[in-house]
Amino acid sequence: MPITHTDYVPILKWRQGEYQALLRLPDAVKDKTVPLIEITPPDFDFETWTPSKSIDDHLAKFAGRFRAKWGTRIALLDCGLLDPAEVMQGGKHPMQYLCEEAFAQGATLIPVIRLDNNAAYRTAVRAANAMMQTGVVLRCSLDEALDPAFDANVGAILQQLGVTIADYDVILDLEAPAWDPQDVLINIVTAAIQASNAMAIARSLILAGTSFPASMAEVTGPIQFWPRREWTFFRALLAALGETGRKPTFADYAIAANGYSQMDMRKVKPSATIRYACDDGWIIVKGVNVRDNGFGQYRGCSGTVTGSAHFLGSGFSPGSDYIEQCRDGIAGTGSLSTWRWVGSNHHITKVVADLATMFGP
Repeated sequence: MPITHTDYVPILKWRQGEYQALLRLPDAVKDKTVPLIEITPPDFDFETWTPSKSIDDHLAKFAGRFRAKWGTRIALLDCGLLDPAEVMQGGKHPMQYLCEEAFAQGATLIPVIRLDNNAAYRTAVRAANAMMQTGVVLRCSLDEALDPAFDANVGAILQQLGVTIADYDVILDLEAPAWDPQDVLINIVTAAIQASNAMAIARSLILAGTSFPASMAEVTGPIQFWPRREWTFFRALLAALGETGRKPTFADYAIAANGYSQMDMRKVKPSATIRYACDDGWIIVKGVNVRDNGFGQYRGCSGTVTGSAHFLGSGFSPGSDYIEQCRDGIAGTGSLSTWRWVGSNHHITKVVADLATMFGP
């Protein structure tokens, strides 16, 4: 089941805003989207200094929720954000447990693995693939891809997993590199791709990266244009690879930075923000903190988005529709999760449209 260069791979945390964004996508957009789902750790109770849930309780609803939100379409599953020592009460690794539960409900998951995942993670991926027969996805860094031993390392891990070279996908994840100078980065990435036989014959080659701000503190209000450097880089890389070179699949982190951290929400006062993808960038509208000033300010923030020359209009995406309806008082001002689904849903729709423009339907 190859992922083609006309598809899009958004890297999403499996949280309410993100899975609601997937649910609300039109079918035509869903058909061109292959989400990479990152399982986040249980929320942390900073008062008791313990996780708020056991890993079993935290993961119990995943399979049913995934089937309800994404159906039987393909998704990639990454458990790399969990504690490497984490196991379920019955002794299973979370990756094996999640894949078994999802498979029982008819869902289609491809497990994601890294070269440095421990033996327990590798064993879980091997068991998951033996059951589902979907192959595996190898997610590697640019440093790993540049290692002269990269192909040998890939061959060794595939042998351990019982997977042939024809049944694996590779994600070259740049994460958040220094995008400038762009030409230098293009030369490095091109060299890594062209030097690797493992990338050349993989079932799919996916290129990921992000330029989204790591913190909203970097954004000044009330509205700021923030370039989507990963998108402009991807287009320039395709030109550098040429017509005869393999076209990678585009992946990004949607409206979030890479990585994951848990914050003590007793001490955090998040601002009202709308993150709205547009041509070659995002417009980020920022209000003041919602704890002291409430969510009513989202009506004004929505008006700022719709009043911008970058607004793509009602009907472009469910996220765009919601922003317009919030401005007009038809939709509620929601919660932080609401605005995560709004921004993520619109972003995915925009990227799929961009790819269709570039490659054709």
